Amino acid sequence: MTIGERLREIRDSMNLTQTEMCAGVVTESFYSRVENGKSEINIDDLLAILKNNHISVRDFFGVFDQTMKQNIQYHRFLLAINNHDKTWLEKEKADNPTLKAELTAVIASLDNKKVNLSIEERKKIKSNFGKLGQWNESTLWNLAAFMSLYDTNELSVLVTDIYEDEDAINLNKSSMLVALANVMVNYLGRLYQEDIGAAFQTMQFIKKLPNNPVIMFHKLVATYYQALLDHDQKRLNLITKVLQKDGYDNYLAWLPKR
Repeated sequence: MTIGERLREIRDSMNLTQTEMCAGVVTESFYSRVENGKSEINIDDLLAILKNNHISVRDFFGVFDQTMKQNIQYHRFLLAINNHDKTWLEKEKADNPTLKAELTAVIASLDNKKVNLSIEERKKIKSNFGKLGQWNESTLWNLAAFMSLYDTNELSVLVTDIYEDEDAINLNKSSMLVALANVMVNYLGRLYQEDIGAAFQTMQFIKKLPNNPVIMFHKLVATYYQALLDHDQKRLNLITKVLQKDGYDNYLAWLPKR
């Protein structure tokens, strides 16, 4: 069973039209394509539809096998990192005591800090990674999410390896590009916190990435850091207004202030 098939099944059981089911979240035409398997709905919109129609998330996903549920949870996890959604991560940390150390490390990464965990906890988390240095989506996301496990010298070695291996990274693939942009933005945050000159090189790298809409926000963040280092208050004010207008208040809370 697909997500679209499950939505149709639930909608039919509630005797709702497609218009009623997706009202206020996505267009009826898009929703129809989701039910028919012609488009994929993102997890935030799916959860909004379930909430608006008072559908239990547990009941909705109960029919799916464990692998699919894990995949859905993993994509929601990546979305939280990309959106710097620490509220969701904190909730997951509270709900999943066994994942507490991992989620603590992720939140520290988004705060541009080195996490305060024991050596044993760090080793256990790192043991689940693919080999960093063989750069694919998985290893890039691991570095972006768990950057707090490494000190700045270790990060410098890893990021330099990415620079040198850039030609082997498929920048035409949007999902790969997003993973790489998250690594660089989180690394830039660490560099700025620790006042290291390599921040300029990282900003230039981000600016030279393809002008793909999926990373336009990451490029804006790089420009924000550039304005901070240039003491350009006018540009800082402009970027702040753009972020506020587009609903990125969570990022404003995370970005450093002059």
